Amino acid sequence: MGVPLPTFDGVPLVPAAQVRSLGVLLESSLSMEAQVAATAKAAFYHLRLVGQLVPYLDRENLAKVIHATVTSRLDYCNALYMGLPMGLIRRLQLVQNAAARNFMVTGLQDIDKCRQQLHDISVPLEVFEKKFKSLLIQELTKVFPEDMSKYKAIRGEDP
Repeated sequence: MGVPLPTFDGVPLVPAAQVRSLGVLLESSLSMEAQVAATAKAAFYHLRLVGQLVPYLDRENLAKVIHATVTSRLDYCNALYMGLPMGLIRRLQLVQNAAARNFMVTGLQDIDKCRQQLHDISVPLEVFEKKFKSLLIQELTKVFPEDMSKYKAIRGEDP
């Protein structure tokens, strides 16, 4: 026999499987799948609308519209996305990639020219992850020196 449900004016209050608080969908499992799906759906909708504006806007104003309608949605409450499975992160990354494509390829712009511009800034993911991890460990060591020395001792690294 479980805990009795609370009542209001004699009517039992049944818990919802999903609620919206401050624009964020929260599920009882806190998996954030519904939030990521809703964010991606809304962002792709707005990207399709922005795509119709491409012939009429210059690059500067197009960037402002993309930021106002798409990237701001990705940024809103992004701290809640920490630690999500890669499958959910990939959905959000797809939105970000589509926004970048919408911005980079405008009108009849030459795609090879864009590739040349982007070629110089490509960084292999392994290099980025290694650099990010080393910087993160350095910063955490400054803030939590005792905990990080334990972490390094467990990992067999020099303290």
